[in-house]
Amino acid sequence: MSECKELQRDRAYKLIKDAILNHELKPGQLLQEQDMVEKFRMGRTPLREALQRLTSEGLLQSMSRKGIFVTIMSTEDVRNIFELRSDLDAFAARLAAKRASESEIMSLENILSDPDFNEENKTQFDEKVHRAIAKCAHNAELEKTLNVLYVKSICMFSMEGYVRESVEDMKRELREIIDQIKLRNPEGASAAAFKHVESRNWFQ
Repeated sequence: MSECKELQRDRAYKLIKDAILNHELKPGQLLQEQDMVEKFRMGRTPLREALQRLTSEGLLQSMSRKGIFVTIMSTEDVRNIFELRSDLDAFAARLAAKRASESEIMSLENILSDPDFNEENKTQFDEKVHRAIAKCAHNAELEKTLNVLYVKSICMFSMEGYVRESVEDMKRELREIIDQIKLRNPEGASAAAFKHVESRNWFQ
């Protein structure tokens, strides 16, 4: 695949994913190909590739002879995600405190201090931090699993009545995790990560 095509595919993926995050595309909404081409000003090929990727990640659902829809999360789906993420995020932070390189820790700091990490973009930056921590754990299977779970969480953020924490609270909780990783404190990092995920748990 040429670099140009890759860029088009990645741009299409990001635009559609952000539209789901920002509630421009709502849970249960049918995605019409022509409408999407016009809305996002993209070609049909990168659009189809992006839709396929988002479907494989669980953000979209393909229904035979009906089309592609934005995924609707059930309360059971949310409970399942929280049960997994609470423990796996904590485990990843524990491993990161043991295994992260100094350059990886610096990358975490850079994400958290980025001036674009604001109320409008908080979900995208929260994802960046969580992906970076998962990478710091140096366990490929754990990283892959957590990345899939986080993407599924995006559907949860669009549920009616679900309110995310403020960017200030988010940064404070993420700062606590990163500080414990910097201190090489596995127990502290694990506890901070568990607290961060559980703070948004409807089913505590």
